[in-house]
Amino acid sequence: MNLCQELSAKILSLNRKLLINRFTSFSTCRVLKSELNEQKELDNLFKKVVVQVKGHDNTVLESYKSFVQQASKELEINLNDVREEEKFIERWTILKSRFSNRKHMRQYEMRTYFREFEFKHLTGSTCDTLLEYIQRNLPEGVAMHVHKTKLCQLPEHFNQ
Repeated sequence: MNLCQELSAKILSLNRKLLINRFTSFSTCRVLKSELNEQKELDNLFKKVVVQVKGHDNTVLESYKSFVQQASKELEINLNDVREEEKFIERWTILKSRFSNRKHMRQYEMRTYFREFEFKHLTGSTCDTLLEYIQRNLPEGVAMHVHKTKLCQLPEHFNQ
């Protein structure tokens, strides 16, 4: 044991930078532990979380709907409602050729389908876990928007 202490003393005396780095990292660790003990934040509460998913293929969205329903059932999360909004159709009518020939037209359309999942009464950690899980398994070509309704305490001046 003495041999190890002597070697470490020699190394520290030869290299002052190592000594300085050792003490600064030690002091920051001590500060972080004390800060963690002081900061015990309450978890956020969400009244509802609405996840809107949109894509161009209806069958992909139906498959994703069944995945989200099963995931919420396995995680024991309250999936309140699944809504299917009206599809949005965008049409373009263009000429078949670049120049002239106004008689020959072609029409293209792009359909966008929507699904909405409404989860009720979630905590912040549960919400983060759920959203990360369903976002990581989001199919290609599907977009997701999340709307959260957070519960907060009333300010003190309202309580008086």
